Amino acid sequence: KRRGFLRRINCESIFFKEEYCMATNRFATFFLKLFLVGTIAIFTLGIDTFSSKNEELATDGHIKNTKPWASIDGFRSAKFGMKIEEVKKAIRQDFFIQDGKIDTVTHPTEQTQSLGITIKKLLPMSGKSRVVYVFGFQSKRLIQVNILVGHPADTDITPQQVVDSGNLLGNHFFKKRYQEDGLMAHARLNDGSVLIFRGKDQKGRMVLLRLSNPQPTEKKDEKMKIALSLSYIEKPLQPDAFQLKENDF
Repeated sequence: KRRGFLRRINCESIFFKEEYCMATNRFATFFLKLFLVGTIAIFTLGIDTFSSKNEELATDGHIKNTKPWASIDGFRSAKFGMKIEEVKKAIRQDFFIQDGKIDTVTHPTEQTQSLGITIKKLLPMSGKSRVVYVFGFQSKRLIQVNILVGHPADTDITPQQVVDSGNLLGNHFFKKRYQEDGLMAHARLNDGSVLIFRGKDQKGRMVLLRLSNPQPTEKKDEKMKIALSLSYIEKPLQPDAFQLKENDF
């Protein structure tokens, strides 16, 4: 019997606070390059917010133990540990996108490099999506992949399309088995967003699926401009980003 937690999500019942994450707000106000820069910061900084006491754990041991273990090793042909040129080759293989249409950005503070592409239909109802491949500051290898569905990647998409994409992905991820530590589904977070799914595989690599509203509307008759963010993270507790050492200053 399928779990029904994702069916409870629908765009008419989701309410978002006017106070929201600064990193997410950058999505709506900056140009493309700053949009790419903000992507790594959102998911790296956002991990700490998922220690909320309101989290709803998936605790059905019988179901978990009969499922095959999830293997979170990247996104399609792009695998964690690949170098930039290897990921470009994977992008060409997966989406037939040539180098000229791949954006390259360096984060100004974390000093991580990112490759960004736009996909017209990553899911049947998702519209245009933005996929960002993030490389570690020290390793120069793929450490994270972030995918954005909805605003501002596609300003024509409807809220229900975004929610439907979240339901589809959430059901897909829940078919696999994950570590009990940190496993969470359908949780309302402090910033007003909805954590549809979070889980770690046997190696501690994480998948994170979140529904948020980066652009609160001021007019009552204006539709919600919601976004769905999906992140695959190699080392969620040890991000390979530049940080000042304790005695540097």
